[in-house]
Amino acid sequence: MKLWRVVGFDDSFKGDLAYLVGCITCKDYVEGFLIDRIEVDGTDVSEKIVKLISESRFKEQIRCILLSGLTFAGFNLADLDYIHDKLGIPIVVVLERYPDMEKIEKALKNFEDFEERMDLIRNAGEIKSVYGVYVQLKGCDENFAEKILKLTVRKGKVPEPLRIAHLVASALIHKESKRR
Repeated sequence: MKLWRVVGFDDSFKGDLAYLVGCITCKDYVEGFLIDRIEVDGTDVSEKIVKLISESRFKEQIRCILLSGLTFAGFNLADLDYIHDKLGIPIVVVLERYPDMEKIEKALKNFEDFEERMDLIRNAGEIKSVYGVYVQLKGCDENFAEKILKLTVRKGKVPEPLRIAHLVASALIHKESKRR
C-alpha cells in the first residue's frame, strides 16, 4: 500500500466545552491537526468533520478517515453515510470494545430525536472484528481496514492518528493529555 495520509478523529469534553481533533498522519508520522469545537450531545460532529477535511490542505491526500467510535462529546453521533457521501473517503470506525447496545439505547431515550440517533447507529453497519479491534466500515471492506490498521498501529491496538488525536483533545480540555 502506498504511503497514504490518514486522519483520525477523537474528542474530549467537560461540561459544555468539547473539542474535536483530527490527527493527520502518513503511516505513523504526524503531519498535521484539524481542530474545532462541537456541541456536547449535539448533532454537528458530521458536518464539522466534513468541513475540517474539505478545508484542509491535505484533503486530496487523505485516503482514510478513522473515527474513535460513533459517539463524540457524549452522544453527538457521526453520520457515516453523510460523511462518506460528502467526501468520498473510506471510513473505519475503531472500537476497542464491543458496544453495549442496550445501555446506549437506554441513554438515547433521553433525547427528543431518539429515533434519528438510533437510525445513525443502525445505519453505521455491522460491527466486525479486524486486527484486534472492532470496526464499522463505510466505503471499504475488511481487507482495506486491516491494511490501514497494520499501517497505523504502532504499539497496542489503537491506530496512531486516533491515539494522538485523543492526547491533543484531552490536553485542550484538561490542560494535560490523558492516557488512552
